[in-house]
Amino acid sequence: MQGITFGILFVCIAIFIYINSHQDKMDAAMKAGALYPPKVKKGEYWRLLTSGFIHITPYHLVVNMYSLYNFGWMEEYLGSFRYALILIISIIGGSLLTTYVGKKNALTVGISGGIYGLTAVYILMLLRSPYVQLYDIIHMFMPMIVVNFLPNISVTGHLGGFAAGLLLGLLLRI
Repeated sequence: MQGITFGILFVCIAIFIYINSHQDKMDAAMKAGALYPPKVKKGEYWRLLTSGFIHITPYHLVVNMYSLYNFGWMEEYLGSFRYALILIISIIGGSLLTTYVGKKNALTVGISGGIYGLTAVYILMLLRSPYVQLYDIIHMFMPMIVVNFLPNISVTGHLGGFAAGLLLGLLLRI
């Protein structure tokens, strides 16, 4: 695991502790930069990125930090700059789709759009491998599809992050 991955893990955990030290967690999440489409549409564009580093529940934090940690090898493989670029653009891509297509007044948080973007790049890498078959990719990806049927999941955040990662991966010829 490289510095970008470690730094993001640290920031997400620190923001989680900050939010959970408050009585009103939703208010603390809003102050920390949660995605709220009406505020983004009024010019608070930083929420498109900051929302990716916010997690409110322990389960959400653990699942996303575990996923990010497992993709940490990509930082060394791709280089820190390209890795961070894919992660950030994917977070923003997921937030943009959520803002303009998702639920109009839903508060949205989490780095899963970025994780789905890294997944898209990983799939591109697998497709270039002569040792991996399409079945292997579908089998690996099925749990991520199933997650989208759980309650309180931002499907638009996941789809937007995946699309942004896929597009960036193709542009960077990964």
